[in-house]
Amino acid sequence: MIEEQELDSSENDKNWKSLREENKSLKEKVTVFEAKAKDGVFKEAGLDTNQGIGKAISQVYKGDLDVESLQTFASEEYGVTFENIGQQDGIREEVQESQNKLDSITRESVVDTFGENIVDEINSTTNVKDSIRLKLHAIEEAKANSK
Repeated sequence: MIEEQELDSSENDKNWKSLREENKSLKEKVTVFEAKAKDGVFKEAGLDTNQGIGKAISQVYKGDLDVESLQTFASEEYGVTFENIGQQDGIREEVQESQNKLDSITRESVVDTFGENIVDEINSTTNVKDSIRLKLHAIEEAKANSK
């Protein structure tokens, strides 16, 4: 009888241990989901939680996680206005699109780099044959520099 009770208590201890571990992992998952939900609500409200006033409000705000109450809190406590958010989003998208175009142009552009001596020699020659020879040399040098 005593042996059975000892077996039952050791099994219960193992069950409690597994329950504690499961509880701990579930709490960690809930924390992650709450953080993602909070970031989503802040983003919908037009606040960036990584910088500026949005970061400050995210550290202080403990209210309901809905856009209206968050905007009300930010307006009352910090004087943040939310009237031009749609316009700012449009401007951000336009700037991002322009930056992407500029990056692609920069990637695809080829810079011709010739030595100053070659350009001066081409300009100073009066012989057509020498001019062509120097221009071909400049082209080959540009190909070598681009590799």
